[in-house]
Amino acid sequence: MIDALAVAEEITLETRGRRTGRPHRVTLWFAYEEGGLWLRTDPDTDWYRNLLAEPRCRVQLDQANVDAVREVVPDQEPALRRLVDMWRTKYGGEWVADWYVERGRVPVRLRLVVPL
Repeated sequence: MIDALAVAEEITLETRGRRTGRPHRVTLWFAYEEGGLWLRTDPDTDWYRNLLAEPRCRVQLDQANVDAVREVVPDQEPALRRLVDMWRTKYGGEWVADWYVERGRVPVRLRLVVPL
C-alpha cells in the first residue's frame, strides 16, 4: 500500500463520528511523505472535528486499508505552505491555487500505523 500511496490521486478517510460513534467516510486529496499523509481542511469539517475527538482513523486506497493516527502539527502556517507545495507538484499548479493557504485552512498530518 505504501507504494500505491506515492502515486494515488485520492484516499478515503474513515473517522468515528464524535457524537454517534458511527463510521464517517470522505474522499480527499493528500500528499504522502515519510510514513504519513498530509491533508488540508477547514476547521469546521466533520471529519476534522472527528479527528480532534478521536485521532485514530483508517485510510482506504482501492481495497487496501491501513490504520492511522492524527498527529499534532505545532507550526501550522509553514506546514500548510509545504503541503500546498507538495500538492502543486502532485496535482499541478492549475488545480492548486493560492486560496489553499488562506487563513483558516488547517494542515492535518496522519501517521500511518503499518504492521511489522
